[in-house]
Amino acid sequence: MALDQRNKTAIHLSSSNYMFAKRGVEFRWSHSENKSSSQLEEFTNTDLEDLFDDDDREGGDNSGPILNPWKNLLTSPARAAWRVTDANLPSGLSESYERTLDQGGRTPKQLKRAHRKVLSIQNELAEFRERDRRRLVNGKHYRPKDSRDGSSTGPVYYGHDETLATLKHRLTPNFAVSKRILEECKSLLGRDNWAPKRVLDFGIGCGSSSLAILDLFDSVEWIHGIDPSPAMRDCSKLMIEGMTRDDESPPRLTFSTSLSKDFASSAGNVASFDLAMCSYTATDLPDIMSTLAAAAIMFEKLKPGGIFVMIEPGTPDGFNSIRSVRNMLLDCCPPHDGEFEWEERCHIIAPCTHNGACPMERHKKFFAKRGKLGYDLPQDLEETELEEIIPSSNLSGLDEDRDPLTADGLASETNAFDTSFCSFVQTLPNSVSGEKFSYLVAQKRIYGTVNASLEEFEGDNLTKLLSQAHDAAAREDGEAALSTFEQARRLESKYLDSDEDDLGLELLCGDEQRESMGRIIRAPIKKKGHIYIDYCASPGRIIRSRITKSTDNKKAPGIYSAARKSRWGGLWPDATNRYN
Repeated sequence: MALDQRNKTAIHLSSSNYMFAKRGVEFRWSHSENKSSSQLEEFTNTDLEDLFDDDDREGGDNSGPILNPWKNLLTSPARAAWRVTDANLPSGLSESYERTLDQGGRTPKQLKRAHRKVLSIQNELAEFRERDRRRLVNGKHYRPKDSRDGSSTGPVYYGHDETLATLKHRLTPNFAVSKRILEECKSLLGRDNWAPKRVLDFGIGCGSSSLAILDLFDSVEWIHGIDPSPAMRDCSKLMIEGMTRDDESPPRLTFSTSLSKDFASSAGNVASFDLAMCSYTATDLPDIMSTLAAAAIMFEKLKPGGIFVMIEPGTPDGFNSIRSVRNMLLDCCPPHDGEFEWEERCHIIAPCTHNGACPMERHKKFFAKRGKLGYDLPQDLEETELEEIIPSSNLSGLDEDRDPLTADGLASETNAFDTSFCSFVQTLPNSVSGEKFSYLVAQKRIYGTVNASLEEFEGDNLTKLLSQAHDAAAREDGEAALSTFEQARRLESKYLDSDEDDLGLELLCGDEQRESMGRIIRAPIKKKGHIYIDYCASPGRIIRSRITKSTDNKKAPGIYSAARKSRWGGLWPDATNRYN
């Protein structure tokens, strides 16, 4: 049953009436459309706050139904159950994996040594890329690495040993992370709205991303893998053929060595792919410009409606590669600029819920604080003078001692992450720390097109409804509070009965619904009676929200329980602009 898979908790509530009792006064509300105003006269502000208190019921009897609809509405998106990986690979893939390692003729110690060699080269390349980023932030001209220091370090080349080592140590985590991201993407776009047929896998490696695609989608007709290493191409072919050997119509599988003119001619129409994958490839490239060029070509080869996915390790270098590609795509294909000359636009699907500027401009804010953001600035300038030269968005991290919460304690923009980087964690079997990664999902669209919500939930918006609940409480409007509560209950009932999505993200499908939410960017801080949730939200802000048991749970029954279950990587409604 789909509801069980999504951990939706079934509740049984009376469809005719429900009862609240406070201070010996009994109130019964029918579900009629019109309620007389006299029914609300006996309510005071204290009555309104206590109205939805689960812990204080008539006569101390807690055997009745718990009326907390927000717990069920928010738990699935906030908990992000898809962050946990199944311990087993698909049967056909597992057999091919074991057979290839057995026939490789290398001991575990030899494979471990080869893997360390690859990691050493990747770390060296990461240092070069970080150095280039600092140079660019300082306003210095870019110079290729070889012309700077004469180093011979180039792209990572995978021979027989390196390929087997990557297969042994990286196939399972890469497969798990790719599958998690594609599952989430499928849910946010609508499972019936996007089913890729033609797939481009740049840096296919041992085929982990393509294997995840085949495991999730039955619609795949063609996979084109690009990798300069013959050993990697042979390995990915063995893995894919092993996984699809029992399929009646396995997908067509082709390979090439680069994103070249030969590939364009063999692919036919330039914009011919539904999905372009770039998984853990930038770590093997020698400089920033190589990554940007590859991403631009891949995005160009997508059909309108096609999806570009980029995955990198959850490190400062990996995040900066992701952020650079994100900025480039939004600058070159702005989603909402009506005067832009090209029709093809870029829309960010995940992890960001918005198309705004990334608030984690790590290098920019670090050097702006020191007065070195591409300018030779004196250190004694006032902040108002700096704003005349540097945009204020680049100075938002200067006041590190500011209290991140407003006086009323609801939520506010915080500077705690100005010099941080964004990453997420995938829980893996037999792993204590899990796999950290950064990623980007972008969609290519024709200007003016939008992703609509599911027909069943058209017009339903969690964040707007939550805002109305907080607004009613702030205005001490009992009638509005009860009306909002009724709407939440009806939406909860419809949501629990739905089987549209296995991850429970029906209410987030569609541009408006997704953009009203925020992405939780670190593990929530859970205190006694209150919880801090840090999330990134539109139009490019990091919000620290405090959910309290004594106050918020009375305004939106069940929200505190949902907040307790929230996890790093989940989604949380951003109502700060509406009620704070």
